[in-house]
Amino acid sequence: MPSVQTAEPFVVKRRGLGTTKTVLYLGTLLFALMVLLTVLCVVVQLIRGEPIRDPLEAIWLSFGGTPLIFAVGLPVLLLVGAVTTIEERREADSDDVLLSIDAAGIHLGGEQRRMIAWPDVHGVCRVERHEVNAEGDEVWEPYLVVLVHDETSLARSSRTWGPSCRWPGTVEILGRPLPYDDLVAAVARYAPDVTVTDRGRTQD
Repeated sequence: MPSVQTAEPFVVKRRGLGTTKTVLYLGTLLFALMVLLTVLCVVVQLIRGEPIRDPLEAIWLSFGGTPLIFAVGLPVLLLVGAVTTIEERREADSDDVLLSIDAAGIHLGGEQRRMIAWPDVHGVCRVERHEVNAEGDEVWEPYLVVLVHDETSLARSSRTWGPSCRWPGTVEILGRPLPYDDLVAAVARYAPDVTVTDRGRTQD
């Protein structure tokens, strides 16, 4: 049985280039650089006493005017991103939560969210499953599995052991994988009797 805890839940959120906040920051930086480039061109031309039209046209009307179209549309995208970020904060960033562990149990995020109460948890483990990625290459992908069966009742395939999800932080671009020791400590905080193991590669 889990011990009674009043501490904050252990939460792992989506990080890296796949989050709305990161895209918003990158877009803002890009827009700032575009404005800075424009100001520099104007200042340089004014210092030289030359018309500012030619260099600006060379920059913004190149490639069929693509930079200009992008510059006009970027503020709108930034506004949409800002609104989305505010809404995410109001919703407690639930879409970005990959894993949460609290006194109630283990909450798996992602596309198929689910919650496993501690009485149903017989263990937590990390496994690597043999898969074929989008490029057709054979790879070993790490997964987090919540065991809902006794150790003696586990079948050969890890896919039948219980709810699972990709190991947090391994999907996002430039994401930070969840350290194994952090998971062990989080589970021990709320359910000291639940064992966390690293089972390595499994032949499913």
